[in-house]
Amino acid sequence: MKTKSLLVEFFFLIFLSNTLFAQQDKNIQIACKNYSIESAVRFMEMAEKAQNGILPDDEAWRQLFATEGYHCFFSACRDSLEWQQNIRTAFQVVFDKSQQARLDSVVSQPLNGNGPFLNNFIVNFNSLKNRLDVLNTFIHDTDFSMLLHKAHAKALQYLPARINDLHPTFTKFYFLSWDLEDRTWSNGIYFDLNTCYEDGEEGLINVMAHELHHHYMGALLEDRFKKDPKDAALWAIIVNQQEGTADIINKQKMPVEKLGLYGPMIVKIYNDDYNASPEVLKQLDNLTCDYLAGKITEKQYKEARQCAHFGGHTTGDFMVFLIRDQLGLQAAIDCFCDFPAFIRRYNEAAVKADTYVFSDTFVEHINKVCQEMEKE
Repeated sequence: MKTKSLLVEFFFLIFLSNTLFAQQDKNIQIACKNYSIESAVRFMEMAEKAQNGILPDDEAWRQLFATEGYHCFFSACRDSLEWQQNIRTAFQVVFDKSQQARLDSVVSQPLNGNGPFLNNFIVNFNSLKNRLDVLNTFIHDTDFSMLLHKAHAKALQYLPARINDLHPTFTKFYFLSWDLEDRTWSNGIYFDLNTCYEDGEEGLINVMAHELHHHYMGALLEDRFKKDPKDAALWAIIVNQQEGTADIINKQKMPVEKLGLYGPMIVKIYNDDYNASPEVLKQLDNLTCDYLAGKITEKQYKEARQCAHFGGHTTGDFMVFLIRDQLGLQAAIDCFCDFPAFIRRYNEAAVKADTYVFSDTFVEHINKVCQEMEKE
């Protein structure tokens, strides 16, 4: 009877596991169809007309910004008017022949972070103009649903097994044209068309997986904590782990040799900041210890949130890549969204690599804050 009971339990577990994976796969199938190329197509149509000497009027811009992708982004963006102005001005500089001298001046120098934000749009739109035909083929002939399915599969490889017990609601993917970046917001995941083409198919799958990884993190955080984290040090750790783990998917190696259409100076600044991460982590530790000892105010302690440089892409890469390289990839994956475990794993890796190790006070603080949040 005992053997029979164990067999029943065994087959029930198999059934439950298959049910969970089937549900997850169903969720992914639905999510893979949840994208829109409308904004990118409309932008390309305007670019083709402009190439033939017909520049858009105010009504054409109104219609473009009313397309789903742009509308959703601007509805959640506090400085939407500035974004719209940058897009319009950059388009004018690139396609209006009377502004050729200004265009030549901008594109003659690599993007090195010294110029205005507008220059990022100008450089991107100029690159787009030079490959209109191939981008038209790309946007109309690419099976984005298939790429998204591959991206989901890849993102899941970099997430702990418990993600299969959760059922995240996926936001929509939007393809449009703006600066050189892709962005994940609460109301959508936004991709720049030209940057997508620049990445190549495998690169695009990896970047999609990176952004989806952030989306899955939201489900893991909601499952672990019922409220948003308020502690400044924990916030920095969350951002660092989020970007560092996702960056394993599409960067894999640090320091980097290339960052899209950005110039060599930005690549150098990025890599220098990555190499300076031990000092940043020491600053994070010191701020936390000083706050707990009453040496600084809560306002001063909020500076700890800034210890996730480049939005977590450099400092976070340093932490996560160190765990991967010293303890193995699975060690970096298993502690995802378990921030006390993340700090412990980092310290283990840091000891082996002879780099900065967090103090016991810092480790205990992160552990205490997480325990208190889990109880709320």
